[in-house]
Amino acid sequence: MLARRFSRVDRAHPLLAELAAWARIRLLRDAEAAARQGESPPPGGMPGTTGAARVGASAVTPAVTRPSRPPAPLTETPSLAALLARRPALTTPPEVVQRLSAVVSSEDATPDDVAEIIQHDTYLTAAVLRIANSPLHAPLVPVESVRRAVMLLGMRQILSLVAAASLMRLMSPRDAAARRTFWRHAACSATAARALALACGGDPGRAFVAGMLHDIGHLLLMGNLPDIAAHISRRALEGGVPIQAAERELLGYDHCDIGRRLLDHWRLGDAVAEAAGLHHEPDSAGWSDITVHVHLGDFMAVALGHHMPGDELLRPPALGALDRLPLTPAAFSSLVGHVLADTEAMEQALFGDEAS
Repeated sequence: MLARRFSRVDRAHPLLAELAAWARIRLLRDAEAAARQGESPPPGGMPGTTGAARVGASAVTPAVTRPSRPPAPLTETPSLAALLARRPALTTPPEVVQRLSAVVSSEDATPDDVAEIIQHDTYLTAAVLRIANSPLHAPLVPVESVRRAVMLLGMRQILSLVAAASLMRLMSPRDAAARRTFWRHAACSATAARALALACGGDPGRAFVAGMLHDIGHLLLMGNLPDIAAHISRRALEGGVPIQAAERELLGYDHCDIGRRLLDHWRLGDAVAEAAGLHHEPDSAGWSDITVHVHLGDFMAVALGHHMPGDELLRPPALGALDRLPLTPAAFSSLVGHVLADTEAMEQALFGDEAS
Protein backbone atom coordinates (compact mmCIF):
# COMPACT_ATOMS: atom_id res chain seq x y z
CA MET A 1 0.00 0.00 0.00
CA LEU A 2 2.81 2.40 0.90
CA ALA A 3 4.56 1.83 -2.43
CA ARG A 4 1.32 2.58 -4.26
CA ARG A 5 0.65 5.72 -2.23
CA PHE A 6 4.15 7.08 -2.94
CA SER A 7 4.37 5.72 -6.49
CA ARG A 8 4.44 9.17 -8.11
CA VAL A 9 6.75 10.77 -5.58
CA ASP A 10 10.54 10.90 -5.60
CA ARG A 11 11.38 9.16 -2.34
CA ALA A 12 15.05 9.83 -2.99
CA HIS A 13 14.44 13.43 -1.88
CA PRO A 14 15.80 13.64 1.69
CA LEU A 15 12.63 15.16 3.17
CA LEU A 16 10.30 12.80 1.33
CA ALA A 17 12.39 9.85 2.48
CA GLU A 18 11.76 10.93 6.07
CA LEU A 19 8.04 11.36 5.40
CA ALA A 20 7.83 7.90 3.83
CA ALA A 21 9.63 6.43 6.84
CA TRP A 22 7.02 7.89 9.19
CA ALA A 23 4.22 6.61 6.96
CA ARG A 24 5.77 3.12 7.07
CA ILE A 25 6.07 3.22 10.87
CA ARG A 26 2.47 4.28 11.14
CA LEU A 27 1.23 1.46 8.92
CA LEU A 28 3.24 -1.12 10.89
CA ARG A 29 1.96 0.11 14.23
CA ASP A 30 -1.58 0.19 12.93
CA ALA A 31 -1.24 -3.39 11.72
CA GLU A 32 0.05 -4.42 15.15
CA ALA A 33 -2.86 -2.67 16.86
CA ALA A 34 -5.35 -4.36 14.53
CA ALA A 35 -3.73 -7.76 15.20
CA ARG A 36 -4.03 -7.25 18.96
CA GLN A 37 -7.74 -6.59 18.47
CA GLY A 38 -8.11 -9.66 16.27
CA GLU A 39 -8.93 -7.59 13.20
CA SER A 40 -7.55 -7.50 9.68
CA PRO A 41 -6.29 -3.98 8.92
CA PRO A 42 -8.06 -2.34 5.99
CA PRO A 43 -6.06 -2.03 2.75
CA GLY A 44 -4.68 1.47 2.96
CA GLY A 45 -4.96 4.16 5.59
CA MET A 46 -5.19 1.54 8.38
CA PRO A 47 -6.72 2.60 11.66
CA GLY A 48 -4.49 4.63 13.89
CA THR A 49 -2.30 7.66 14.22
CA THR A 50 1.24 7.15 15.41
CA GLY A 51 4.44 9.11 15.27
CA ALA A 52 6.49 10.68 18.05
CA ALA A 53 7.31 8.47 20.99
CA ARG A 54 4.57 10.03 23.08
CA VAL A 55 1.87 8.69 20.75
CA GLY A 56 -0.14 5.89 22.32
CA ALA A 57 -3.71 4.98 21.44
CA SER A 58 -4.69 4.86 17.80
CA ALA A 59 -7.31 6.86 15.95
CA VAL A 60 -9.30 5.51 13.07
CA THR A 61 -8.57 6.84 9.61
CA PRO A 62 -10.50 6.17 6.44
CA ALA A 63 -9.64 3.16 4.35
CA VAL A 64 -8.98 3.35 0.65
CA THR A 65 -12.15 4.80 -0.76
CA ARG A 66 -13.38 2.39 -3.39
CA PRO A 67 -17.17 2.29 -3.63
CA SER A 68 -18.32 -1.32 -3.11
CA ARG A 69 -20.79 -0.97 -5.95
CA PRO A 70 -21.06 1.42 -8.88
CA PRO A 71 -22.76 4.67 -7.85
CA ALA A 72 -26.13 5.54 -9.29
CA PRO A 73 -26.03 6.99 -12.83
CA LEU A 74 -25.68 10.74 -12.97
CA THR A 75 -28.70 12.65 -14.16
CA GLU A 76 -27.49 16.23 -13.83
CA THR A 77 -24.66 18.18 -12.28
CA PRO A 78 -25.36 21.59 -10.76
CA SER A 79 -23.34 24.69 -11.46
CA LEU A 80 -21.21 26.08 -8.66
CA ALA A 81 -23.76 28.83 -8.04
CA ALA A 82 -26.58 26.28 -7.96
CA LEU A 83 -24.68 24.07 -5.51
CA LEU A 84 -24.17 26.92 -3.08
CA ALA A 85 -27.77 28.06 -3.54
CA ARG A 86 -29.01 24.62 -2.45
CA ARG A 87 -27.79 25.21 1.08
CA PRO A 88 -28.06 28.92 1.87
CA ALA A 89 -27.21 28.12 5.48
CA LEU A 90 -23.73 27.17 4.30
CA THR A 91 -23.03 30.30 2.28
CA THR A 92 -24.08 32.50 5.19
CA PRO A 93 -21.69 31.87 8.07
CA PRO A 94 -23.29 31.06 11.42
CA GLU A 95 -23.70 34.11 13.61
CA VAL A 96 -21.07 32.87 16.04
CA VAL A 97 -18.50 32.66 13.22
CA GLN A 98 -19.43 36.11 11.93
CA ARG A 99 -19.02 37.63 15.37
CA LEU A 100 -15.79 35.78 16.11
CA SER A 101 -14.28 36.75 12.77
CA ALA A 102 -15.06 40.41 13.42
CA VAL A 103 -13.59 40.28 16.92
CA VAL A 104 -10.43 38.40 15.93
CA SER A 105 -9.82 40.91 13.12
CA SER A 106 -9.89 43.78 15.60
CA GLU A 107 -6.60 45.02 16.99
CA ASP A 108 -8.29 45.61 20.33
CA ALA A 109 -9.66 42.08 20.71
CA THR A 110 -9.15 40.36 24.06
CA PRO A 111 -9.65 36.77 25.24
CA ASP A 112 -12.67 38.00 27.17
CA ASP A 113 -14.27 39.24 23.94
CA VAL A 114 -13.81 35.85 22.27
CA ALA A 115 -14.93 33.89 25.32
CA GLU A 116 -18.09 35.96 25.65
CA ILE A 117 -19.18 34.86 22.17
CA ILE A 118 -18.40 31.15 22.59
CA GLN A 119 -19.54 30.44 26.13
CA HIS A 120 -23.22 30.83 25.28
CA ASP A 121 -22.99 27.82 22.94
CA THR A 122 -22.77 24.57 24.90
CA TYR A 123 -21.55 22.50 21.94
CA LEU A 124 -18.73 24.88 21.03
CA THR A 125 -17.76 25.44 24.65
CA ALA A 126 -17.36 21.70 25.21
CA ALA A 127 -15.30 21.29 22.02
CA VAL A 128 -12.97 24.17 22.90
CA LEU A 129 -12.42 22.93 26.46
CA ARG A 130 -11.71 19.37 25.29
CA ILE A 131 -9.06 20.65 22.90
CA ALA A 132 -7.52 22.93 25.53
CA ASN A 133 -7.25 20.06 28.03
CA SER A 134 -5.88 17.54 25.54
CA PRO A 135 -2.26 16.29 25.51
CA LEU A 136 -1.78 18.58 22.52
CA HIS A 137 -1.50 21.52 24.93
CA ALA A 138 -0.76 19.65 28.18
CA PRO A 139 -1.90 22.37 30.60
CA LEU A 140 -0.34 22.17 34.07
CA VAL A 141 -3.77 22.62 35.63
CA PRO A 142 -7.15 21.79 34.06
CA VAL A 143 -8.58 24.50 31.81
CA GLU A 144 -12.08 25.10 33.13
CA SER A 145 -13.06 28.35 31.42
CA VAL A 146 -13.37 29.39 27.80
CA ARG A 147 -11.32 32.49 28.55
CA ARG A 148 -8.35 30.38 29.66
CA ALA A 149 -8.80 28.15 26.64
CA VAL A 150 -8.63 31.19 24.36
CA MET A 151 -5.46 32.36 26.10
CA LEU A 152 -3.90 28.91 25.69
CA LEU A 153 -4.92 28.18 22.10
CA GLY A 154 -4.92 31.67 20.61
CA MET A 155 -7.77 33.53 18.98
CA ARG A 156 -7.10 32.43 15.40
CA GLN A 157 -6.96 28.75 16.29
CA ILE A 158 -10.21 29.15 18.22
CA LEU A 159 -11.80 30.80 15.17
CA SER A 160 -10.82 27.96 12.84
CA LEU A 161 -12.01 25.27 15.26
CA VAL A 162 -15.33 27.04 15.72
CA ALA A 163 -15.75 27.57 11.96
CA ALA A 164 -15.06 23.90 11.18
CA ALA A 165 -17.27 22.66 14.02
CA SER A 166 -20.08 25.01 13.00
CA LEU A 167 -20.02 23.81 9.41
CA MET A 168 -20.01 20.15 10.41
CA ARG A 169 -22.96 20.81 12.70
CA LEU A 170 -24.93 22.12 9.71
CA MET A 171 -24.48 18.87 7.81
CA SER A 172 -27.15 16.17 7.91
CA PRO A 173 -26.74 13.39 10.52
CA ARG A 174 -26.44 10.91 7.64
CA ASP A 175 -23.17 12.64 6.72
CA ALA A 176 -21.37 11.51 9.89
CA ALA A 177 -18.75 9.55 7.92
CA ALA A 178 -18.08 12.54 5.67
CA ARG A 179 -17.68 14.80 8.68
CA ARG A 180 -15.25 12.43 10.37
CA THR A 181 -13.17 11.96 7.22
CA PHE A 182 -13.04 15.72 6.70
CA TRP A 183 -12.07 16.34 10.31
CA ARG A 184 -9.13 13.92 10.29
CA HIS A 185 -7.68 15.31 7.09
CA ALA A 186 -8.29 18.91 8.19
CA ALA A 187 -6.74 18.40 11.62
CA CYS A 188 -3.58 16.79 10.23
CA SER A 189 -3.24 19.40 7.47
CA ALA A 190 -3.76 22.24 9.95
CA THR A 191 -1.24 20.98 12.50
CA ALA A 192 1.28 20.41 9.70
CA ALA A 193 0.71 23.87 8.20
CA ARG A 194 1.10 25.44 11.63
CA ALA A 195 4.30 23.50 12.34
CA LEU A 196 5.76 24.53 8.98
CA ALA A 197 4.84 28.16 9.59
CA LEU A 198 6.57 28.06 12.98
CA ALA A 199 9.67 26.50 11.44
CA CYS A 200 9.76 29.02 8.58
CA GLY A 201 8.96 32.20 10.48
CA GLY A 202 5.41 32.46 9.12
CA ASP A 203 2.10 33.10 10.87
CA PRO A 204 1.21 29.83 12.62
CA GLY A 205 -2.25 30.98 13.69
CA ARG A 206 -3.32 31.96 10.20
CA ALA A 207 -1.72 28.81 8.75
CA PHE A 208 -3.76 26.68 11.16
CA VAL A 209 -6.99 28.42 10.15
CA ALA A 210 -6.26 27.94 6.45
CA GLY A 211 -5.16 24.34 6.96
CA MET A 212 -8.31 23.48 8.87
CA LEU A 213 -10.59 24.93 6.18
CA HIS A 214 -8.66 24.34 2.94
CA ASP A 215 -10.71 21.28 1.88
CA ILE A 216 -14.08 22.55 3.01
CA GLY A 217 -15.24 22.23 -0.60
CA HIS A 218 -14.81 18.45 -0.28
CA LEU A 219 -17.16 18.43 2.69
CA LEU A 220 -19.83 20.29 0.78
CA LEU A 221 -19.59 17.87 -2.14
CA MET A 222 -19.83 14.80 0.08
CA GLY A 223 -22.71 16.22 2.10
CA ASN A 224 -24.76 17.74 -0.71
CA LEU A 225 -23.94 15.67 -3.79
CA PRO A 226 -23.15 12.18 -2.45
CA ASP A 227 -23.85 10.38 -5.74
CA ILE A 228 -21.67 12.78 -7.70
CA ALA A 229 -18.97 12.58 -5.02
CA ALA A 230 -19.01 8.78 -5.39
CA HIS A 231 -18.59 9.08 -9.17
CA ILE A 232 -15.71 11.52 -8.68
CA SER A 233 -13.98 9.22 -6.20
CA ARG A 234 -14.35 6.24 -8.55
CA ARG A 235 -13.09 8.23 -11.53
CA ALA A 236 -10.02 9.41 -9.62
CA LEU A 237 -9.19 5.95 -8.28
CA GLU A 238 -9.79 3.95 -11.44
CA GLY A 239 -8.35 6.54 -13.81
CA GLY A 240 -5.38 7.41 -11.63
CA VAL A 241 -6.14 11.12 -12.00
CA PRO A 242 -6.02 13.84 -9.34
CA ILE A 243 -9.30 14.30 -7.51
CA GLN A 244 -9.67 17.88 -8.73
CA ALA A 245 -9.23 16.72 -12.33
CA ALA A 246 -12.07 14.22 -11.87
CA GLU A 247 -14.19 16.96 -10.31
CA ARG A 248 -13.60 19.32 -13.20
CA GLU A 249 -14.35 16.56 -15.69
CA LEU A 250 -17.75 15.83 -14.11
CA LEU A 251 -18.70 19.23 -12.72
CA GLY A 252 -16.71 21.88 -14.55
CA TYR A 253 -15.30 23.12 -11.24
CA ASP A 254 -13.52 21.53 -8.28
CA HIS A 255 -13.47 21.48 -4.49
CA CYS A 256 -10.91 24.31 -4.49
CA ASP A 257 -13.35 26.57 -6.34
CA ILE A 258 -16.13 25.63 -3.91
CA GLY A 259 -13.95 26.26 -0.87
CA ARG A 260 -12.69 29.61 -2.09
CA ARG A 261 -16.21 30.82 -2.90
CA LEU A 262 -17.54 29.66 0.46
CA LEU A 263 -14.74 31.23 2.50
CA ASP A 264 -15.16 34.47 0.56
CA HIS A 265 -18.78 34.44 1.72
CA TRP A 266 -17.67 33.71 5.27
CA ARG A 267 -15.24 36.65 5.22
CA LEU A 268 -12.45 34.82 7.01
CA GLY A 269 -9.78 36.77 5.15
CA ASP A 270 -8.43 36.88 1.62
CA ALA A 271 -5.34 34.83 2.50
CA VAL A 272 -7.41 31.98 3.96
CA ALA A 273 -9.77 31.94 0.96
CA GLU A 274 -6.84 32.05 -1.47
CA ALA A 275 -5.13 29.16 0.31
CA ALA A 276 -8.32 27.10 -0.09
CA GLY A 277 -8.57 27.98 -3.77
CA LEU A 278 -4.92 27.46 -4.67
CA HIS A 279 -3.60 24.90 -2.19
CA HIS A 280 -2.78 22.55 -5.07
CA GLU A 281 -1.15 25.38 -7.06
CA PRO A 282 0.89 27.56 -4.67
CA ASP A 283 2.80 29.07 -7.59
CA SER A 284 -0.48 30.65 -8.77
CA ALA A 285 -0.63 32.43 -5.40
CA GLY A 286 2.84 33.89 -5.90
CA TRP A 287 4.30 31.37 -3.46
CA SER A 288 2.71 33.14 -0.51
CA ASP A 289 3.86 31.59 2.76
CA ILE A 290 0.38 30.58 3.88
CA THR A 291 -0.47 28.84 0.59
CA VAL A 292 2.86 26.99 0.51
CA HIS A 293 2.42 25.82 4.10
CA VAL A 294 -1.15 24.65 3.46
CA HIS A 295 -0.05 22.97 0.21
CA LEU A 296 2.65 21.03 2.02
CA GLY A 297 0.43 20.40 5.05
CA ASP A 298 -2.17 18.83 2.76
CA PHE A 299 0.57 16.77 1.09
CA MET A 300 1.87 15.54 4.44
CA ALA A 301 -1.62 14.58 5.63
CA VAL A 302 -2.23 12.44 2.54
CA ALA A 303 1.23 10.88 2.83
CA LEU A 304 0.45 9.87 6.40
CA GLY A 305 -2.89 8.30 5.50
CA HIS A 306 -5.25 11.15 6.38
CA HIS A 307 -6.79 11.66 2.95
CA MET A 308 -10.14 12.66 1.51
CA PRO A 309 -12.14 10.05 -0.47
CA GLY A 310 -10.52 9.22 -3.79
CA ASP A 311 -7.43 11.27 -2.99
CA GLU A 312 -5.05 8.79 -1.36
CA LEU A 313 -2.47 8.70 -4.17
CA LEU A 314 0.18 11.32 -3.52
CA ARG A 315 0.85 13.88 -6.20
CA PRO A 316 4.36 15.35 -6.19
CA PRO A 317 4.48 18.64 -4.31
CA ALA A 318 4.70 21.75 -6.45
CA LEU A 319 8.14 22.11 -7.98
CA GLY A 320 10.29 24.11 -5.59
CA ALA A 321 7.90 23.95 -2.63
CA LEU A 322 10.11 21.69 -0.53
CA ASP A 323 13.14 23.86 -1.29
CA ARG A 324 11.45 26.69 0.60
CA LEU A 325 11.70 24.79 3.88
CA PRO A 326 14.82 25.68 5.91
CA LEU A 327 14.83 22.23 7.49
CA THR A 328 17.38 19.44 7.64
CA PRO A 329 16.04 15.91 7.18
CA ALA A 330 16.41 15.32 10.92
CA ALA A 331 14.50 18.49 11.78
CA PHE A 332 11.78 17.64 9.28
CA SER A 333 11.47 14.12 10.70
CA SER A 334 11.00 15.56 14.18
CA LEU A 335 8.38 17.96 12.84
CA VAL A 336 6.43 15.12 11.20
CA GLY A 337 6.45 13.14 14.43
CA HIS A 338 5.02 16.05 16.36
CA VAL A 339 2.38 16.64 13.68
CA LEU A 340 1.18 13.06 14.05
CA ALA A 341 1.10 13.29 17.83
CA ASP A 342 -0.75 16.61 17.76
CA THR A 343 -3.29 15.27 15.27
CA GLU A 344 -4.03 12.30 17.49
CA ALA A 345 -4.38 14.54 20.53
CA MET A 346 -6.92 16.71 18.72
CA GLU A 347 -8.94 13.71 17.60
CA GLN A 348 -8.91 12.06 21.00
CA ALA A 349 -10.05 15.34 22.55
CA LEU A 350 -13.00 15.70 20.19
CA PHE A 351 -14.06 12.09 19.68
CA GLY A 352 -12.75 10.31 22.78
CA ASP A 353 -13.17 6.56 22.75
CA GLU A 354 -14.85 6.75 19.33
CA ALA A 355 -11.46 7.65 17.86
CA SER A 356 -9.84 4.37 18.83
